[in-house]
Amino acid sequence: MARSVGIIGAAFFGAVIGFIGVMLHNAFQPFGIVIALLTTGVGISFAGQLFGGRSFKVIAALAWLAVALRAGSYGLSHEILIISNSYGNIFLLTGLLVGAFAAIRKN
Repeated sequence: MARSVGIIGAAFFGAVIGFIGVMLHNAFQPFGIVIALLTTGVGISFAGQLFGGRSFKVIAALAWLAVALRAGSYGLSHEILIISNSYGNIFLLTGLLVGAFAAIRKN
């Protein structure tokens, strides 16, 4: 029971981190991208400390990736949250690297 709560919590936490990053990456240029990437790295590392293991960091990173990929694709009304400019590309590529590094790193 406690493990399933941790899995759901880590997935929700990762989705919230992804949402915050998506909203901040193109705001307050150039500081928004830095804040978004710092939030990604610190948040995924914190998920492992909060829920107690590296597997929960991986789950949070996968939830972040799902939110970022969905925000980077067209919606029903052809809206897109991560546009293909330099800030959007930096956020997707560097955010993926920061998230992967934070997930596989030891505490």
